[in-house]
Amino acid sequence: MNIQDYLRGNRVSEIKAGQSGADVWEINGEAVLKHIERGRLENSLFDTYSREALFYRDKAGTADYLPQVLQVEIVEDEIILLLKKYSSPDRRSLDDSLLLRIARTLARIHTDTVPGFLGCCESPSESLSPECIGECLAGWKSILDEHAGVFDSVPLTAIAKKINRIIAWHNMEERVLAHGDFHFDNLLLDDRGNILVCDWQGVNLGSPSADLSFFMSRLDSDGITVDPVFFLQAYADAVRDLTGHAVDTAGIAGHIAAANVITSFRFWHQFLHGADTDRVRTIYGKMADDFRRLEGMNGIA
Repeated sequence: MNIQDYLRGNRVSEIKAGQSGADVWEINGEAVLKHIERGRLENSLFDTYSREALFYRDKAGTADYLPQVLQVEIVEDEIILLLKKYSSPDRRSLDDSLLLRIARTLARIHTDTVPGFLGCCESPSESLSPECIGECLAGWKSILDEHAGVFDSVPLTAIAKKINRIIAWHNMEERVLAHGDFHFDNLLLDDRGNILVCDWQGVNLGSPSADLSFFMSRLDSDGITVDPVFFLQAYADAVRDLTGHAVDTAGIAGHIAAANVITSFRFWHQFLHGADTDRVRTIYGKMADDFRRLEGMNGIA
């Protein structure tokens, strides 16, 4: 496809310009055209678009959670994706019925076959060295010291002692076909109200808890709280319906908690200097609560 000739021959509306090196247009109100050129972005980012295009090409016509693929072109320095245009769900309509449909769509993704080009699964998280643990512990203590007398440091010390057990346990989670960027803005609606998913640059062989957790946490950051018990049970029911296999929702909840403890302990202290007490309480309190949830689980106690 010659992009310029194609654009001149159709009614075009630019809907995203230059985002991460990609140009995106609406075509005749019926399709979406995504154009990516290697020369406009780093190779690593171009590779993510290549992975997305390969996924669309591999799954076109077989995966009912994808938008209809009209054309895929992948060459060394250019990617062209032409997809059918759909509407988007409204956050204001996020009720239990919509959550059930979203959970079922995610279950269909996680139970689908993994394309061969994805290769092996994501690398497991490495254990933290004593030096790294010490730096994280000192970093968090400096944050708590900025709010003297407000926070109990006992959970922090316990987390530092058990962080590598948590990492080792978290690495044992099963690996499935994962979207890698599963959030509300990447959802679409077809004419029958079915949930579809777009933007597959992050597709990988990863963990179920990562997609589930990211979906809920992104909504939470927008001030929309999803009941995790309801959502995880809806997901588990959908997996059971699709495969006949039971899903351990407590185990998934544990892995979600583990991911938060690991990420918070390692990185959040770097961003909380000067933050108000409520902000620190939110991050530190959730890390401590999730750690308490993990205590007593096999391999962590």
